[in-house]
Amino acid sequence: MKRTVEKTVLTGFVIVLALLGMVGAVSQRTIAGLIDDSQWVTHTHIVLELLQRISFQITQAEASVRGYVLTGNERFESQYLSDKADIPKLLSELHTQTLDNPAEQKSIAVLASLFDQRFAVMDQGVQTRKTGGLDAVLALSKTSRGLQLSSQISSLIAQMRSGEDRLLAERNLRAQQSARRTFLLALLAVLLAMVAVAASVFLIFRDLTRRRELERMKSEFVSVVSHELRTPLTSIHGSLGLLASGALAGNTERGRRMLEIAVNNTDRLIRLINDVLDVEKLESGAIQIHPEPCDSGDLVRNAWEVMRSMAQKYEVTLRIIGPGATIFADPDRMVQCLTNLISNAIKFSEPNGVVTIRTAPQTHDLQFEVSDQGRGIPLNKQDSIFERFHQVDASDSQKKGGTGLGLAICRSIVQQHGGKIWVESELGKGSTFFFTIPLAGAGQTGYEKQGRATVASALSSAREADAETYPAH
Repeated sequence: MKRTVEKTVLTGFVIVLALLGMVGAVSQRTIAGLIDDSQWVTHTHIVLELLQRISFQITQAEASVRGYVLTGNERFESQYLSDKADIPKLLSELHTQTLDNPAEQKSIAVLASLFDQRFAVMDQGVQTRKTGGLDAVLALSKTSRGLQLSSQISSLIAQMRSGEDRLLAERNLRAQQSARRTFLLALLAVLLAMVAVAASVFLIFRDLTRRRELERMKSEFVSVVSHELRTPLTSIHGSLGLLASGALAGNTERGRRMLEIAVNNTDRLIRLINDVLDVEKLESGAIQIHPEPCDSGDLVRNAWEVMRSMAQKYEVTLRIIGPGATIFADPDRMVQCLTNLISNAIKFSEPNGVVTIRTAPQTHDLQFEVSDQGRGIPLNKQDSIFERFHQVDASDSQKKGGTGLGLAICRSIVQQHGGKIWVESELGKGSTFFFTIPLAGAGQTGYEKQGRATVASALSSAREADAETYPAH
């Protein structure tokens, strides 16, 4: 009976998380598509602005030539030469911005040729004014060649603007459709998740009446679902709802912030799913441990690098003490175990507190220790906190974050390496988590490694008193 009840609870929870994981992954791709569409809209606006600047520049150049022809003032000639020099730069930038549009590339080539011809006519007019005076220029203007070229240039630019306007309309429509799909997908996710959660909770309540132990699991499961699942989904739904309603544009600063919130909450759901799947696969043996000789110093530093930003956020200093040693372990799982323990220590430390990571070689094992100066753990909780979904205080999942799976994962990893894990704690003074991993050999290494810019200073000896301190700020 016990096995049947546990399978029912776990199956319902895994179904909910798997469903949310799939929807989260699809939502992430949809949001990425929405961002891409918004970027294309911005790109089209840039092309339209370049066309406007080119049209204005040629108009300015023509006005400068007219001014010089009528007055002979050299300032007009200087302005003309400046405008003439700017046109090729603008055409080059326009060419770069329209590499995705072969039709526009052809039009740019034609436009460049027309500009060359137009500038040749204007250059001739300026030179004629210098050598033959105003009457000579008036006689030259009767050919109307310049007017024809100006008309062709204006017509071609108008044609290109019309094409870009059509692209802009299409891309705006596509962006709106992406926003609508994102909203509908998020709404569907919320509805499916609520149905799945409701079904899972129903199964839990039905089965938990048969066993007192499962009553605890039900309470903690509901707490996890309500906080870790509904809160991110509500945030995703709200953010995407604003975008889909048109209240916020995806290419504005506030709109991008809303998209970032949605993506971050999706990542949060995926991390929760990964924790649940990890602990289940570790305990069932579905995940194979691949031990190999590895340097414990490298593992500790890797874990520190992962947790550095979190320590800075909580204003906590990370301190490393003790010699390194070669252990026989799976390096990825070791870093996962260390980061889980360090994360807990940081979360339960006060600002300006210190979290210490210590290594102490034993006869056949290397003992890892992670100590904090937090509130401590009651004696009657020091064994149960390694169980799934168990926390010292039920409100910790909301105040500190997490689901109560981290220590269960650590226990599974350590046990599969043939080690043991435990905690020693005194209320009001902090806690120290210990675990042991078999040594690969008697030879030890220091934490000294060349080329690691993140290490403040290398250990000068292997004594326990020697330490590296990594301040959070």
